[in-house]
Amino acid sequence: MSRPPHDQRSPGGDWLANADTEIVMLPGVGDGHPQDDPSHAPTTRLNPAEVLAQRTGGPPAGPPVGPSAGPDDEAPGPNSSGRHRGPSLLTQLTSAGRALVEGLRSDPDQRIVAVLVVLVASLGLAPIALAPSEVVIYSGVATGTPMLYTYTIAIVAAVVVIGILTRRQLARAFFLWVPFLGWMLLFAVLAWDSSLRTVSGLVHFSLVAIVFAVGATAERADRRNSFLLWAFAAVAWLQLFAIMMAVIGFPLRRIAGQQALDVLGRATGLTSHPGELAKLLFFCGMCALTLPQKTVRQRWVAWTTLGAVFLGVSLTQSRSVLAAVVSMILILVVLEFVTGRWQKKYFVVLGITGLLGLVSVPWLIERFTADPEGGDRGHLLQVAFDVIREHPWAGVGPNSYVAIAGASDPLTASGVPVHNVLLLSAAELGIIGALLLWLPFAMTATTAIHSVFRVRTSELAPRVLVSALPGLVLIGMTGWGLMQGPYFLMFALIAGYFYARSRHVRVASGYGRD
Repeated sequence: MSRPPHDQRSPGGDWLANADTEIVMLPGVGDGHPQDDPSHAPTTRLNPAEVLAQRTGGPPAGPPVGPSAGPDDEAPGPNSSGRHRGPSLLTQLTSAGRALVEGLRSDPDQRIVAVLVVLVASLGLAPIALAPSEVVIYSGVATGTPMLYTYTIAIVAAVVVIGILTRRQLARAFFLWVPFLGWMLLFAVLAWDSSLRTVSGLVHFSLVAIVFAVGATAERADRRNSFLLWAFAAVAWLQLFAIMMAVIGFPLRRIAGQQALDVLGRATGLTSHPGELAKLLFFCGMCALTLPQKTVRQRWVAWTTLGAVFLGVSLTQSRSVLAAVVSMILILVVLEFVTGRWQKKYFVVLGITGLLGLVSVPWLIERFTADPEGGDRGHLLQVAFDVIREHPWAGVGPNSYVAIAGASDPLTASGVPVHNVLLLSAAELGIIGALLLWLPFAMTATTAIHSVFRVRTSELAPRVLVSALPGLVLIGMTGWGLMQGPYFLMFALIAGYFYARSRHVRVASGYGRD
């Protein structure tokens, strides 16, 4: 660019351009370009009047050069609202769906979390049999014949997805179950019969081992967002919704036959028995207490979910689960107080617990008056001891207790097994087999206890599990439903998840390797 002659200088000493002179603007003058970046400074041709206007801050002396501003380009006036219509709900859902699909494609952890949530939903809300359609009713830990359920498909999908992404971690999670699976394989070949009933039991216990491993492996991918905990919280609310619909006369699931008379006046939700619903809600309560509580909104979600669990358990009128829930809350509060983590929020938890007790007093009095000794539990215990004495090593076979013990006891034959999971597992699998079955759960409890009392972790999951242990023992010692169908699978899933989280706490504190 050539220098203009001396007589074309402005009074201020600046160079004044002619109409055809090219003026290079300083960085940051052009709209839409970053400041202090000379590479983005545009070259603009201006007339002298426009140059003077830029110097003095006034409008240009002549008519505007370039395209004129149209109606759409005018700045909003004083009467303009400045509001813009947001995207429609359909657009938002479409965008969320695209983001979800993109996340599933790009992030392996999201794929693991997705199958984990589907598994929780199939176990807690829709454990529906898909085939065969007609089966003989059998009161065992599994059905009388092998059946395909919605959760069976979800388990297979979870194993495939997790196996492809983290095959080594999944194999390591199976390590605790190798002794038990080996024991089952040995006696399936040497001692137990090959009936469909036994095969169904073998499949059931094998799925328990698989689900435990799935929960332990998926916890690493779910550690940041805790989707499993949120999924169980959602299950609690949906079960409470089903209870309320039944109260107003629109049950989402109907129970027919003799069982309908047995559960009259007690909530069943989407399950087939009040005891099943109560156990499911206990698991949901464990997850509600473990929910993240970093914000006020998260704390309110956790507390209200806990209240939904309490209300649901009270409406089931399950004495053992009610006692289990109350003991879990009280022990957790004591642990928080002893370890110096007491907060004012626990007054809310204690208030909810006290309210639960008051609401439950009428039906507790009624049930204990009608059945002070728990029915025929003493007789059922004696039957179980006799079976274990006759079959101490091999047991009678998986899922075969009612069939074998019922041959000599009419009450057992009517579909009432011993109400004690340790005795039931020892009678079916042998004493050693029962010990091997409960070994992974014992290791889970030991890991949580070590994390709480030795490591003194601030992580909630181990403290909640330690608080829930007495309640779980009470539920297992007073009933047999903890080993039955999807509820044993839910128990195994949560146990594996909490085991992995408690183990991570130990490793992070320098106790062992992950």
